[in-house]
Amino acid sequence: MPAVGILYAASEALLDTQSSVLWKEVDEGWIRFDPHAGETHLLAPVTRFILDQLSHDGTALSEAALIHVVLEEEPDADPGECQGQVRSALNALLEARLIRAVTH
Repeated sequence: MPAVGILYAASEALLDTQSSVLWKEVDEGWIRFDPHAGETHLLAPVTRFILDQLSHDGTALSEAALIHVVLEEEPDADPGECQGQVRSALNALLEARLIRAVTH
């Protein structure tokens, strides 16, 4: 069950280094390399999509809004599976400190 009042937004570190980040598509998804931080992350396609949705300064979306956006992009996706993938993506992005949870 998503936490009520929680929105997800880009971290300051993500916004500060966005122009220098290098991306490469691979069979498993996307590799993201941040030369300033020296960090490399392998992101699943849905995780990359969610990161793109949140990568604009001032954008903050709830889990439900992100699920809705993903389902709009992939209308044939199973809603239950989509919810699980979005939650996993949010957890991965939070752990990598690419996004942050904010309350409103």
